[in-house]
Amino acid sequence: MSSIDGSKNTRSSMGRRDFLRTLATTTAGAAGITGVLGPFDLARAAIDPGERGIKITNMTVATIRGLNSTGRIVRLDTNKGISGYGECRVEDNNAGNELNKVRSTIIGMNPTQVEKVFNAVTAVLNPTSDWKRITYASGAIAGIECACWDITGKVYNLPIWKLLGPKLRDKMRLYAHTWVELDPSTMEREIQMRLDMGFTWFKTDLNFLSSSDYQNSPDPNPYGESNGSAKRILDSGLNKWRDYTSKYRRIIGNIPLSADHFFNWSPSGSGNQLDVASSIMVSNTLAGKEYMDASLGGWMEDIIPWHYYSELAQINAGTEMSILTGEDIFGLPLAKELVDSGGINYFHPDPCTYGGVHVSRLAAMYAHSKGVKTAFHQSNGPIATIMCAHICAGIPDFLCCEHHYPEITWYDSLIEGIPKPMMQKDGYVIIPDGPGLGITLNQDAIVAHGTWFA
Repeated sequence: MSSIDGSKNTRSSMGRRDFLRTLATTTAGAAGITGVLGPFDLARAAIDPGERGIKITNMTVATIRGLNSTGRIVRLDTNKGISGYGECRVEDNNAGNELNKVRSTIIGMNPTQVEKVFNAVTAVLNPTSDWKRITYASGAIAGIECACWDITGKVYNLPIWKLLGPKLRDKMRLYAHTWVELDPSTMEREIQMRLDMGFTWFKTDLNFLSSSDYQNSPDPNPYGESNGSAKRILDSGLNKWRDYTSKYRRIIGNIPLSADHFFNWSPSGSGNQLDVASSIMVSNTLAGKEYMDASLGGWMEDIIPWHYYSELAQINAGTEMSILTGEDIFGLPLAKELVDSGGINYFHPDPCTYGGVHVSRLAAMYAHSKGVKTAFHQSNGPIATIMCAHICAGIPDFLCCEHHYPEITWYDSLIEGIPKPMMQKDGYVIIPDGPGLGITLNQDAIVAHGTWFA
């Protein structure tokens, strides 16, 4: 069987006790960056054959209201009485159809053979057949894959992070998403609320320009393949962004600030897009200390569509601001193309689109090997946040993970088994040590904000 990264798996005859003993000794001896992949490979080889006699018997889905769109929690049940959970990307409005399409494929499969399940559902859904549709074609894969890891951890009585390899951190830093707020008092209130919660990294949307603030680019349009239209920012638009980020900077003080949604979000690359010249000019202007201050580590997110590698490389070479993208891609081959293009400083997958736990880990480690750091896009529910925490535990230069909904007071209530609030006062989430994800679901909260479907 081929593995997720295209290599051949090495089958192991290790029993469960041998696996646990190997995992304990290899992870205990790993420190820093050196040797990270060695223990990881040993652990994967040990668990790859799976636990005998366990199979998936049912899949149910809960829809959650109140997020960007309809959230979907996946529950897999087994004949051993062990269940696992995962989440689909909330923006994937086709996830329900995807899950129904692969239901018959996964019933009867061994969930501890995670790679087999991943390959089977990926073959059915084929999310990379059209790069412009990946965001709407891959959510089910991640939800099912994470649920399989949750079951596997419960079978071996180990947290997911330990199944992946050595732990390099005990907690995961979160960054706060903020919507556009043009009213100064509302803007300050929303930002201050997040500061009081403990956030130490911020991201703001900037999609508030009017059509008089830009014009069609005089340069050839590189975005024709995705029906995008290249725009040149005018002084009025640049001044609005300078004014907005300077107000933001005065409120948050000396902590990182990132920017996103220069025009309305379009994972397909359609609609208005900055041209290369404007991308460089805007990035260099906002890099100033009174605005985003490049020295603090913030980034320009999805400044143009991720698939335009040559243009991204031109932008990255022309600005001191860090360039970041990746939330709308799937699988290791595309991640390698993006990283190798020289177009980014930071890699930004959403594991709920990218394929789940294992492939997100592989991609982050590849990016690290090329000098590119990783942050996670995360616009989903708290199960996905905890999944991200397990993945980041062993990534050497991990930056932070998005919290898209600090204003939703019931967000944390959907899960139990971890300290509350989920984000501690220092702006970090503690990585659970319990089996699998290390959490349970609060069924009362799920029912209050969603519905379970068979």
